Amino acid sequence: MKKIKFLILILGLAGCSFQPYHKEARLMLGTIVEITCQDRAAITSAFEEIKKIETIANNFNPDSEISRLNAAGKIQASQDLYNMVRESLKYYRLSEGAFDITVAPLVNIWKEKIREFENKKSSPYQGEAGRGKSRGLTLPSESQIKRALSLVGSDKISLDDSTSSMSFTQSGMSIDLGAIAKGYAVDKAVRRLKESGVRSALVNAGGNVYCLGKKGSRKWRIGVRHPRKPAEIVFYLDLENQGAATSGDYEQFFILDKKRYSHIIDPKTGWPVDNNISSVTIIAPDAATSDGLSTTVFVLGKEKGLELAGKMDGVEVKIIEK
Repeated sequence: MKKIKFLILILGLAGCSFQPYHKEARLMLGTIVEITCQDRAAITSAFEEIKKIETIANNFNPDSEISRLNAAGKIQASQDLYNMVRESLKYYRLSEGAFDITVAPLVNIWKEKIREFENKKSSPYQGEAGRGKSRGLTLPSESQIKRALSLVGSDKISLDDSTSSMSFTQSGMSIDLGAIAKGYAVDKAVRRLKESGVRSALVNAGGNVYCLGKKGSRKWRIGVRHPRKPAEIVFYLDLENQGAATSGDYEQFFILDKKRYSHIIDPKTGWPVDNNISSVTIIAPDAATSDGLSTTVFVLGKEKGLELAGKMDGVEVKIIEK
């Protein structure tokens, strides 16, 4: 269910603001994180918050909190890990299982297939005729998918609010917070910026964006790339005190027999989502909502996704179909 989101930032003029804006970028959370505001010290402080979430939610670090949970099946969690899991369970219930952080075993299967495709595509032995083809690539077997599906279901996560502890009710389960951790980290950074007195800022974690206040006299302007034409901006967003995120099938995928298989997995079937949607952009009051809901709507599909989003205050949805 993990996803890659990509927004191009189009920053407006500073307008009436007298202080210059500073932008700093760091490689964090598996992506480029940028913070733009008028206070350099506040930027440093905000990055510290993002680093905390990265330390918790990094599946590739065996010492991270999420890795220890996945290895042991239980943990007395930090408040941030507990909050991210609890927020994820909210979307699980609202979407009737379309958003599911226990989809990790399936994500691992399909990400391995995507890596196989990338390795074949870049192989120097294929020659020009073979480059970019999925020659020799096979799909996961039904038995492989079935085994992974048996470990999926967020209703198998037990939470204890009194101790902030959590456990899996079935051995072998694992979770992946890739569909919500970046948005949550952005919100934590924005909260720290506000505590530092910042009233105008933009935080962008690989396309998970929050726009605090205005930039001078104008709202922050964000351009969203076309999912099939990378050089083309398909629409712009003018945001003020809002988050935005895009989920799409165009960043991690492979094509086999003219069919696209992306990294966004349907937790109920175990296969990549195939519902005529190329991308979903969510504008919401906070970054965690836009992050989580963009995946949820993508998996649910247009009709059910719009129905769910319509029940939530301050949420706007933009869907690009194939």
